[in-house]
Amino acid sequence: MRLGLSDFLDQSRNGTLAANALGVALASFFMVAMERHGNENLRHFLLPGFCGGLTTFSALAFQTVGPDGGGARYLFESLGLSAVVVAICIPLARRVIKVKT
Repeated sequence: MRLGLSDFLDQSRNGTLAANALGVALASFFMVAMERHGNENLRHFLLPGFCGGLTTFSALAFQTVGPDGGGARYLFESLGLSAVVVAICIPLARRVIKVKT
């Protein structure tokens, strides 16, 4: 999925940024879903497994210190975007995903 985003966006930094934002959004929804419906095995698969693989820190670190320049700016953009995505997605997920009764 990460490779597809990078190929689609034609720039590795933008592809990584998109993959990280998508992964954080999915992780936010999965976290709320697992909190409300409690499936431990599925939580381990989806959060550190799928979302962790999609949002690998190694790609962010490589592109931050890479030869392209602007690494610190890119790092802060990525962290800032991730924080905004979490701030939007968790409340949204809590409205959309109902508590299991």
